[in-house]
Parts: sequence; structure tokens; C-alpha cells
Amino acid sequence: MNRRVSVWKYVRLKNGRWRYCKPALAKNGKIRPDWVIVKGKAEHHPEGNFYVHRYDNGREIWRKIGESAQEAVDAADFEGTYLHAKSRGIPVKEINTPVLSIDAGVYGWLEEVKLSSRPETYELYEQTIREFQHWNSNGGARRLNVADLSRMDLLKYRMWLIENVKNSPRTAGNKLLRVSQWYRHVMKLKPGEGLVTVKDTRLGVTVREPEIYSEDELEKFFKACSFEESLLFRTYLLTGFREDEVRFLAWGDLDVEAGTLRVTAKPQYDFAIKDHEERRVPVPFWHVNQFERKVNFKRFLRPDWKPQDSELVFPTCSGRPDGHHLEKCKRIARRAALDESKFWLHKFRSHYATHLLRSGFDIISVRKLLGHKPGSQATFRYLAPMPFDEMREKGFHELFEAFDDYKLRERDAKPEEPEGGCTNEQDATLIAPQSMPEGVVPDIMKKLKEELRKVERKRRQKHERTL
Repeated sequence: MNRRVSVWKYVRLKNGRWRYCKPALAKNGKIRPDWVIVKGKAEHHPEGNFYVHRYDNGREIWRKIGESAQEAVDAADFEGTYLHAKSRGIPVKEINTPVLSIDAGVYGWLEEVKLSSRPETYELYEQTIREFQHWNSNGGARRLNVADLSRMDLLKYRMWLIENVKNSPRTAGNKLLRVSQWYRHVMKLKPGEGLVTVKDTRLGVTVREPEIYSEDELEKFFKACSFEESLLFRTYLLTGFREDEVRFLAWGDLDVEAGTLRVTAKPQYDFAIKDHEERRVPVPFWHVNQFERKVNFKRFLRPDWKPQDSELVFPTCSGRPDGHHLEKCKRIARRAALDESKFWLHKFRSHYATHLLRSGFDIISVRKLLGHKPGSQATFRYLAPMPFDEMREKGFHELFEAFDDYKLRERDAKPEEPEGGCTNEQDATLIAPQSMPEGVVPDIMKKLKEELRKVERKRRQKHERTL
């Protein structure tokens, strides 16, 4: 068995390629921070991670440690001691991963997320994991290594988010889910394994029904819009686009003849499409004419202006992407004397999907227009149930008319009379309710109490005989 374990650093060379290089050593024999040996000479490379390297039964193994040189040395010593004990026949527990500190585990995982995910996804994960690090170091679990974390630590972190950070149970659960995903990745666990379950992340979460705008709300909202605002939010309403998809919409995405808008990546703005799938969405031609009206207005102000394919349709005054669509939406709602808390951008997407399905479009087409993957259940999260008033207008009660018991309804409306009717006073007396003679009710109650006493007496006697 090869018991030799070595430390390397994965760095980017001057030619742009990434290579494993041996760390440079100081005079005291310790690793010099951020220095590696390249072609026999020491070079400064602050980027990259440290790895430990060894062989196991002829198989080469590289394990990522992180940016800390000391943690890499400790991990190499640990694995070297483990392999030495195993070669001597000493019973040892099989290891799947070196002992990693929480800081090293966080750094390595975030670097991987940064290289393999969208910038928005990386920012979300980074904020959550950094917040977890802060909690752990400042009054939290105070764990040093990832392996030291327990289920109780993660549940306490969730409670801290709710009580101290004032996150809702849903937000706290989502953050706990991300921390659990980080833990599972670092500890090399399978999906479904880990310290917490999905049920733990959904504790206290109330599932809300999707909401859509009413016709009255939309009418008042668009009456309060300027032309530019109307074009912007009608694009949300008529395409079901996500916020970034409207924010980075360019003139090259508009096809006037076909009456469609496209969703395409914009590398110059670091915008990548969710699920990396471009799509076209048809829009009414009268809405396409509104875009042409905007072009004509710009040409009126600047006769030499021509819409470039890469130029944004809804930019700021400086031509940059506008990140204030939500603020504009709520400002218009206030201007229209509407409740601004009931207006947000994703609600337009729910309204779009619900309106298509209620109009008879099939779920496959709606899923494609929304940009969801085939077989995805996400489409159903946008579908709002029909209001009860609208159900009644569409004949909800008439659907069950056949189940109505007409004879029963007639009988309940008018009490039945005896056959032949009341012919004399004697028959009428039989139908009329009769009053009880005086003294009858107390006598009945007295007899009932006596019977109950006898039953209780017999039960006690039977019990005593049994004892």
C-alpha cells in the first residue's frame, strides 16, 4: 500500500491553463502562502484551492481542501496516519472525506457553485452560507469542523432565523434547505441523506393559493400608467416573462412580422436563461404595434436613431438594465388608489398562465410558453383557482341541477296534510299537538333515577365479588 500523501495547489498559469503545482516552502519548512513552484521557480498565485493527493490500490485520488494551506497540511497528516495504521493491520474506521473545517468547506463549495450556476443562484447561496457562518461563530453552535455539526445545530439555526433575523417560516426553511445541500455535498452524502429532512424545512409553512389580478384591478392599474409604463407592464401581462427576462429584453428579440418576443441570453450583461432554454412567445399584434410606436417616438427625438439588436427595450436613462420594475409597479398602484401590497411582478406571470388554461389552452403549450422543463410540476404553482362568483356566473349550480330532489324540496316547503284532509273537529284534534298532563314529567324523572340507582348498585356488588 502506498502511504504517501502530498499537498498540491490547483492554480491558473500565465497561459490560462489550470495545473496542480507543489507549494513553495519557506526556510522553516512551512508552506509559503500563495506561492507555488512552476518549472522549478517560485511564482505568486493567490487563486485556487489546495488538494491532498494519494493512491489507493492503484487508483489516483485528489481531495479538495480549500484555500487554507494549514488545513491542507492537517488533512494530509490525518490521511497519512490513517493509511499507516491501516497498513499495520490496526482496525480503523473507513474514511470517505478528510476532516474539513466549516470555513474550508464553505469556500470550496461556493467556488464550485460560482463556476457551475447562474450569477443570481451564486449570490443567493453565498448570502445564505455566509449568514450561517456568522451565526455559527457568533453565539451559535460554535462548531469548527463540518463533521461536528448535528441535527440540533441546524434546527437551532432555523429558529434563530425566525426569532432574531425575523425571517418568515418559508424563508427560514429555504435557507435551511440550502445549508443542508451544502452539508450533503461536503460530506459526500447521497440525495435524501443528511441531518434534516424536507419536513423540517416546511415546519410552520402555510401553503398559499396562487393569486391573480381581477379585471377591475387591471383596468384601474393601466389607466394610471403612462405610455412607457403601460408598454412595460403589458409585456409582463401578455408574455408571462420573468423579471430578468423583461429587464434584459432587446430589440433583436422582437419579430414584428411573426408577432413574437424571444428570450435569449445576454452575455454582455451576465444574463443566462433559466434552464438554459431559449423560447419564443406570441403576443397580440396590437401590442407589437405599441413597440413600433415607441420606435417612432425615439426617432422623433433623435432622427438618426435606429434600434440595435443588442440595445435594451426598457433601459434606464443611461442605457443600462433597469432594476426598479417592482418599485414602478407599486408606485403605479398607489397612484391608482389600489393596495400596493397586492401588486408584484410575478403575479402577472400567474395571471398569464391561469388565463391561458381557463381559455382552453393545453397544459403542454402553457408549460412551453412559461419556459418550464418537460414534465415539470412548476407550472401548476402559477395556476389560481377560479373565484366562487365567477364559478356561479359560468353555471356552477346548473351543473348539479339534475341532483336536486324536487319532491323533497316541495315537501320541505309545504307540510303534508293527512289523506282526505281534516273533515271534522275530531280529526283536527288528532293532528294538533297535545300538552302533557300536570305531574307526569316529575314522576317519569323520579322513576328513571331509581332505575339508575339500581343499576349502579348491582355494578358495585359485582365488582366487590370479583375482588
